[in-house]
Amino acid sequence: MQRNQKLVAARSQQQRNDRVSSARISGRIAPKEDVDDDPQLSPEWIRELKRRVKDSRDPVRYMLVSEFTRNFILYYDVASDTYAMNDASRGTLFKRREAAESVKGLLGKGVAIVRFTIKGGKLKRLSPFHRMRLHSRSANRTRRRTGHPNIVR
Repeated sequence: MQRNQKLVAARSQQQRNDRVSSARISGRIAPKEDVDDDPQLSPEWIRELKRRVKDSRDPVRYMLVSEFTRNFILYYDVASDTYAMNDASRGTLFKRREAAESVKGLLGKGVAIVRFTIKGGKLKRLSPFHRMRLHSRSANRTRRRTGHPNIVR
């Protein structure tokens, strides 16, 4: 009886070895003989791949923000073309600063680019708070000299 069990186990092992996996058929797993024949990557390609991996792991993102006070900050949402008040999670995060700068150019004055990080699944601000200037410096000088905001000499 024990010999019979050994024969059955050997046959089932042989059948498992003879089967071809669905991953090998679909091409997800390359046969061993094909792995050695693949051409080597050039140093340029290796540098480019390392750069892309490093870029994908960078947690820094950029957001368009209009800051009036510390308690009144507007975060721009590109999808709805609106601002979310005091809720950074509702603003649009940009992976590339260049993309954020191009959208900022369309929005006009009063919008700043702020750096955020998304490490640990939480949104954390990296850039310091900069209050938005509502008046230009020349208007302040005119007001000081004349005492009236509309008179310009």
